[in-house]
Amino acid sequence: MTFQASSQTLFLEGVCDFQARKQIPTMEGVDKIWLDCSKLEKLDFSFAIYLDEVLKKRGLSYELLHARQEYEEIFKLIVHREGFIAKQQKQTVLYSLGCWVYGLWEGLIDFCHFFGLFVFNLFRTLLQPTLLRFSSLLFHINNSGFKALPVGLSTCAIVSAAISLQGVIQLQKMGVPLASVETMAKLALREMGPFILALVIAGRSASSFAAQIGVMRITEELDAMKIMGFDWYRFVVIPRFLALVIAMPLLVFLADIASLFASALVIKIQTGIAFSQYIERFYEYVDLSHLWVGVIKSPFFGGVIALVGCYRGFQIIGDTQSVGKYTTISVVNALFWIIVVNAIFSIIFTRLNV
Repeated sequence: MTFQASSQTLFLEGVCDFQARKQIPTMEGVDKIWLDCSKLEKLDFSFAIYLDEVLKKRGLSYELLHARQEYEEIFKLIVHREGFIAKQQKQTVLYSLGCWVYGLWEGLIDFCHFFGLFVFNLFRTLLQPTLLRFSSLLFHINNSGFKALPVGLSTCAIVSAAISLQGVIQLQKMGVPLASVETMAKLALREMGPFILALVIAGRSASSFAAQIGVMRITEELDAMKIMGFDWYRFVVIPRFLALVIAMPLLVFLADIASLFASALVIKIQTGIAFSQYIERFYEYVDLSHLWVGVIKSPFFGGVIALVGCYRGFQIIGDTQSVGKYTTISVVNALFWIIVVNAIFSIIFTRLNV
């Protein structure tokens, strides 16, 4: 490739590719030049962009001479690209708001599609239990549920101890330290045990599901499953969903025990109430219905966590940046919907006087 410059004309000869970018001559003393392409054999698109940027930085406008149609099309694409970038830079707040609303609408339609296929495959699996992969189900119960017990129970115990300490101090000031037993016990059974555990499982399992499915998508495992006739929902989504729905009530029961023990320990240290007295007052004033309130909510927590994690995992495209993005989004969404579900159940049980 060679360049020849003469007054206001730049002759492009041979093959102009990106490797030839350093050979562009300096055109001084002119405002506009002509690019003579009569002897040009080949024009690389990347070089055309680079040439356009160099000439624009030097304050030079240009036009093509004796150019074939394909070369003219290349420079037309460059002009359209610059117009598109300029249009993007001039976006208004209203335009950005519209894009955000449209993105939410697209996401809602996409989730409805995902949820519809999930419900269909779930009922199909429940009606034909032979379709369920029990080995995968047991694996996810152990991996997503019981392996989270150490961090889940310790978190529930610590939060329960902290809240119980604040509650006991306030009740002591009011002169009713014994009331802290039933107050903290009901709070632990209804809210602290199931809710705190669900937050821990969401941070652990939602991100895990999203990352696992995302990696399967990047490595084309999901495409291979589709080619071989395997259903994604049956092999990927259903076992994870059922695993958390089954495991969460068991985990909540253990989390309630940890929360009650931590609360009883704090009450004993702060007020001197013995464990035997705590147990007597607990059986006298705390009804079994408070335990069932937390247990009933737990499968819904598990279902929300699994659905959010799997849905965001399927949204991951073929790069590692997308894995990090949607893994983070899955955790945030799971936490949000756990709070929403908990609030809904609180309203329902309040209306029912449970």
